[in-house]
Formats: sequence, C-alpha cells, structure tokens
Amino acid sequence: MLEGLGRMDRQMGRKGENMTMDIRWARLVFPLRFNFKHAAAKRSKSSSILVEVKAGPFRGYGEACPRPYVTGETEESVVAFLEKYGSEWVKSVRCIETLRNRVREEEDLINKNPAAFSALEVALIDILAQKQNVPVETLLQLPLLKGHFQYSAVLGDSSPLKTCALACIYRLIGFTDYKVKMGSNVERDHRRFESLPNNIRLRVDANNLYDDVDKCVNHFKDNNRKIWAIEEPLRIGDVEGQTQLAKLMKLRIILDESLLTKKELPLYEDSSLGWIANVRVSKNGGILRSIELAQAAQERGMDVILGAHVGETSLLTRAALTVGQALKKPAIAREGAFGKILVTKDISDPSLRFGARGIVDAKRWNFADRPGLGLSVDPIEIF
Repeated sequence: MLEGLGRMDRQMGRKGENMTMDIRWARLVFPLRFNFKHAAAKRSKSSSILVEVKAGPFRGYGEACPRPYVTGETEESVVAFLEKYGSEWVKSVRCIETLRNRVREEEDLINKNPAAFSALEVALIDILAQKQNVPVETLLQLPLLKGHFQYSAVLGDSSPLKTCALACIYRLIGFTDYKVKMGSNVERDHRRFESLPNNIRLRVDANNLYDDVDKCVNHFKDNNRKIWAIEEPLRIGDVEGQTQLAKLMKLRIILDESLLTKKELPLYEDSSLGWIANVRVSKNGGILRSIELAQAAQERGMDVILGAHVGETSLLTRAALTVGQALKKPAIAREGAFGKILVTKDISDPSLRFGARGIVDAKRWNFADRPGLGLSVDPIEIF
C-alpha cells in the first residue's frame, strides 16, 4: 500500500507440511491520525505484529505491541520468538486445557517475551473457540459479553492549546473520565491541567518521568486541579519511592511498567495505600495471564484498570473485554477502543471503537453470539 495510506511490511512465518494448524505473521505499520507523545516515547504510527493461526476454514488472530520501554521487546524480538517457538506451540495445543498447562510450564519463557506470546496465545484462543462454535468467553467459562463498557479519554503530552482542544472534543462526545500524560515542564503541565473541562475525573500518567520523590511532589505543588491517581511516577520498580510518594501526596499509585507479572504483587503489600494494577494483554503475556494477574491483584485488595497500548488494533481491545469478564469487581477504568479514531487503518471491519460517552455497547457488536473473538478480518488485506 502507499506510504501515505498506511504501510504493511509483509513477513511470513514458517509452516509445517503436516500440521493441522498453520501459523504466519505480519508487521503492521499504520500512520496515526495525530502524533501521540509521553515521557517515554513519541509515536506517529502504530507498531504491531499480527499473528494468524489457520486450521481448515478457521482463522484465529492475535496481536503483539512490543514496546522496549515497557517489556524490553522489539518487533525483531517478537519475530524471533515466533520463528523459534510459534510452529511448535501451534502443533502442540489442541484444547484450552493444553494451552493453560503450557502457559504454566513455560512461565519463564513467557516472562521474557510477554508481547510476543500474547499474539500467539490470543490467536490460539480465538481459533479454539471458533472450532467449538462458541465465543471466547464460553471457551474460558466466563460470562458472555453484554451491556455497556465505559472507556477513558486519553490525552498525550501536547501543548496547552492542543490539550484544551482535544479535551473539549472528548467532552462533547460525553467523556467524563480522563487520563492525561505528564511532561517534564511543570508550568506547562499546570496550564494543560487547568485547560481541561470542569467536572471530570482526572488521573495522570508520568511514564516513569522522575527518579526523585521530591521532584515529583514539586511537580504538583501549585497545581489547582483535583487529581485522584498518578501512574508510574518514578523509575520502574521503585517500590520504596512509590510507597513514600503515595503517603506524601495522598494519591493512589497506578502500577503499569512496574507490574509485569504476579510475582511483583507482594512488593506492594500495604493495601491501605490503594495501589491500582494496570493490566494490559500485550504487556502481561496474553489473555490467560492477564486474567490471572488481575484476579490476584483484586484478591490483594487492589483495584484494576484495563489498559491499552497507543496504536493497538481492535484485536487487543476485544481481548481486554474478555479479561474484564473474569473480574470479581468491575475495572475502575478502561483504556483503548480508539480503532480508526486514532489509526488510519484497522485489521477488522468494522473497527471496534467507543461511541457516544466513550461507551462500547456489546449488543451492537453481537459478541455473545459470534464464535471466537467475533471480529471479521480479511487476511488478503494483511498477508
């Protein structure tokens, strides 16, 4: 395709001649409709690896969003993982219990390649459900998708004028829950926060901006906007600093890059501080592991946010809806569901995205009656 319309760099996986299920993958690169910036990266295009698993007339799809500043993965490392392990996994997995067992057995491998594995695992779950002619929720023994799902407005680190303009658009659509990326310029951030509409619920994301607690505290010293939570304010894994910051600022801390696996959960044992787990399917290694992490977090008294990567397609939005069905308490916020509002091209038609008031209406998408993930993907457009 033409660069201006969105480019797909083609890369096929190896196939086994006698395999019942085959695998292949492609690199997806689509321009974003507007640049998105935060403290850890600036992005003008999407960056995903799409996996297809095929068995006869059935095709399952999964997506990886490798981010070096999150899991240390790159597009190259995802492809290397798929080349080395993809065919063997596809050959060995014949039912959901086999997949569950292998996920437990290969924990160390997946911990090193969570985004890469998420693409493979989501595709496998999708095709296993299709072969049984049931939605993925039925396959995983979860409640069917019904009702409305509320999403957050997400704003990057842009100028006060652009922040104000985008925030007003979100407000006109009906959003009341906002997440805003922080920048390093304190006065600029104060102007940005003040430009936001009144009567909104505001949290901010620092993307590991600070290595010093006092500097982070000073960032909010003269801020007049009420902020209820801050995401990843300090360096990844700075448990002591984040604990100190939570006590000083009396804000809830959202754990994202600092919470890749359930092994990190015991580090945040003081439930009185109101820790929040941001669970993302690609970051945390697929649907099954994301469910396990989210459930373990709730058992420790943590609330859960179902997060998203900038530029992800409808596949990961759909996968996160499945994770939400496994929660005992509803997620306190959901991110993503931008679809073609942000990327110039999506992998499914129609693109799964929020509507008025930031709501995804499950009834509109009919997921409860559609096998697998229930997304219509045309492989000719991708591979």
